[in-house]
Amino acid sequence: MSNTDTATQAKFQRLRMQRFLMAQLNYVITYVVIVTTWIFGEYHGTELQAISHILLGLSTQGVFLWLLISNQNLKFRDPSMTAAQIVVACLLLTYMLVYVGELRGSMTTIYAIILLFGVFQLSRRAFIACCSFALICFGSLIMLDPLLIESPAPINRMLLQWFLLACFLAWVTMFCSYIRELRDRLQKRHSTLQIHQETLKGMMGQLESLATTDGLTGLLNRRTFYQEAERRLTLLTPGKTAGLAVIDLDHFKQVNDTYGHAVGDKVLQSFAQIARESLRDHDLLGRFGGEEFILLIHQADANLLQQCVERIRQRFAETCFAGLPEDYRCTLSAGLSLIRPGDKLDVRIRQADMALYAAKANGRNQSQFSDNSDA
Repeated sequence: MSNTDTATQAKFQRLRMQRFLMAQLNYVITYVVIVTTWIFGEYHGTELQAISHILLGLSTQGVFLWLLISNQNLKFRDPSMTAAQIVVACLLLTYMLVYVGELRGSMTTIYAIILLFGVFQLSRRAFIACCSFALICFGSLIMLDPLLIESPAPINRMLLQWFLLACFLAWVTMFCSYIRELRDRLQKRHSTLQIHQETLKGMMGQLESLATTDGLTGLLNRRTFYQEAERRLTLLTPGKTAGLAVIDLDHFKQVNDTYGHAVGDKVLQSFAQIARESLRDHDLLGRFGGEEFILLIHQADANLLQQCVERIRQRFAETCFAGLPEDYRCTLSAGLSLIRPGDKLDVRIRQADMALYAAKANGRNQSQFSDNSDA
């Protein structure tokens, strides 16, 4: 399980624990009712029976609490155990209603309070099943009442209470169904919004890529190269140098004119791939315009700079390109310059450009330094 899945699971467990603690408030109210009815003489059972209500409540909730703390609830189909808690609560409430006498009618509304905890977790079918279980519990109480207490309430009154409870639970069911439909609708809209957000992020990423890279070669465009190069040069420490190379493909116009722009585009793309494969990941490479490219190697001396450029030049000269004759070889020329802390990027680019023209004047397919002392 990934760290993201573990964090999500822990988040849901915290939510389940919060709902469990909220449900305990319902039990506390029930315990208070039992004690109050006992004090005022409205509880028609023994002291042991009154205590048994509280002990049963504490023990059953202790089991649910252990399941949550130990993460054993995650093994169930419904980790929140909503239906199981509703069933237990209905049984405990029915047991309490046996002994509250005349207060029974007003306390049947607690069934509805118990069922409200299933609004967001239970499906419509499961919620109706829980409501039916509550009616069965109260109906069973009516049938067993003559056997449980000496002076049961009149049967017509108890049937009326059951009917009122059924009507009330029917309304609760319809209301909860409406709430659930609203929730499902909001979730659907939220999912749709997330999809739109992901699409927007993708579009923004594409726009950013179009704004920072060359569409043909995938290299940095001129503006982005300048910005990143300026940033990197500010990090250049005293005594260190950076290597700069301006590269131009030899006789590239001839390739376009003779073999077509499609072949020329393939040559440009192949050069970009060769250059990327020949450089380190953190080296900076951009398309300067047309068939001209620019390279910045951070913290490089003259030897490292020349090695990198020569490696690119040799691989490029040895490559055969589709659409060109087998014996046709493309070459490149490069002007090299070293940048020291405090140097202006524009000045060094102009110097490298002049060295490039010198390399072309000397026969092309070679690299030259702008400063002979660096070479």
